[in-house]
Amino acid sequence: MTAPLARTEPNALRRGSCPSVATPMQTGDGLLVRLRPVAPALSARDLVAIATLAREHGNGLIEITARGNLQLRGLTEASVPRLAAGLEAAGIAPQTGVAIETPPLAGIDPSETANAAPLADALRRAIAEASLVLAPKLAIVVDGGGVLCLADMVADIRLDAAAEGTAWRLSVGGDRATANGIGLFPAGDVIDRTMAVVAALAANGPAARGRDLDARMLAARLDAAVAPERLSASARHPIGSHSIGTETVLGLAPAYGQMHADRLAALAHALEACGATEYRLAPHRTLLARGLEERGLAEAKRVAEREGFWSADDAPGRSISICAGAAGCASAAFDTRAAADALVAHAGVLLDGSVDLHVSGCPKGCAHPAKAAVTLCGTAAGIGLVLDGRAGDPPATLLPADTLKPAIERLGSFLLSGRREKETAQSLLERTAPAALVSAFQGQQ
Repeated sequence: MTAPLARTEPNALRRGSCPSVATPMQTGDGLLVRLRPVAPALSARDLVAIATLAREHGNGLIEITARGNLQLRGLTEASVPRLAAGLEAAGIAPQTGVAIETPPLAGIDPSETANAAPLADALRRAIAEASLVLAPKLAIVVDGGGVLCLADMVADIRLDAAAEGTAWRLSVGGDRATANGIGLFPAGDVIDRTMAVVAALAANGPAARGRDLDARMLAARLDAAVAPERLSASARHPIGSHSIGTETVLGLAPAYGQMHADRLAALAHALEACGATEYRLAPHRTLLARGLEERGLAEAKRVAEREGFWSADDAPGRSISICAGAAGCASAAFDTRAAADALVAHAGVLLDGSVDLHVSGCPKGCAHPAKAAVTLCGTAAGIGLVLDGRAGDPPATLLPADTLKPAIERLGSFLLSGRREKETAQSLLERTAPAALVSAFQGQQ
């Protein structure tokens, strides 16, 4: 009997399909479409076209996701076909099929180990030709390295360049440091070996994910001659200025990943006037602008801030994930953006980037499905405080929405008073009793 390649995890959380132009998702503010253009680079004209379509066919709210996709909100069954037609007319083709991520500057950054784009394209074609039934949210990373590598991006299958691109490390179920290694394979063989892993996922059913696979069995099955070493998952945040070879690339992020279409169009026009020539979507809700020279860089940052975009890598709100909230979604119980602003103003001790914070309008947790160190979640009974959990987990306590701001102020003051010199938020939370956090939040200290 053939040994199974998957571990059974009956309690693993399974999620539905990714929303796309072909299969939009119903949300509290209408239909949501996720868009990842086929072209790696967008022009100012493309950004303006997307903004115009979002305003004409949706509610004008646009998001950049943690994995660097665009989301257009507030569409209807009647307006989605018009959006599709508008994208086609503008020459913006959406990617389809399995999500395969590469560094946003693949093929451009001279410090990368290898250009990941050709390998990703070949793998995408191989998967399409195989016609396998795979998990709807299956994610693959092909990381050639470089300044803005994808070391911290979790994926079902990872390929990391090694030995100057002549070999690739194949692993499953994690980021570069936590994924379970299968083997180190020559570039000429890696597509076939990766497709064997893809086939193993398909054989285990349409819900199988990389974390479900047994890497040791796969290594034996694929005759992996070299056991891959554990690698570092350190990656540079894309917000801010980056020296890439002889050019400077500026990473901009809409505050909390959200923007109105009018702001995006205004930004595109302003940056074009500053000298920007193209734009690339990047992880961590970031838009990269290329073509800026030194004399235009300062002005580009100024206009970005004016339009509600962060341009500095120390922007405190970058570690907070929020959904559209009551301002844009009927499912949300409170104003998530106002809560995020309160966290920035009064709980900065939590915002050093060592932990994730999540502000969710409802228990669905759309903006951050994974666990977060601190989650504020809207429910019918009030705003819940969830510690080291997901939005849908039972809250440690509940408070009325109109008492949330002072509760955040109390929690921030309590943590700041107990923080040791140079201590990270992660360390501070780990050594603080959950009951003490709940008491501070409730005002019982």
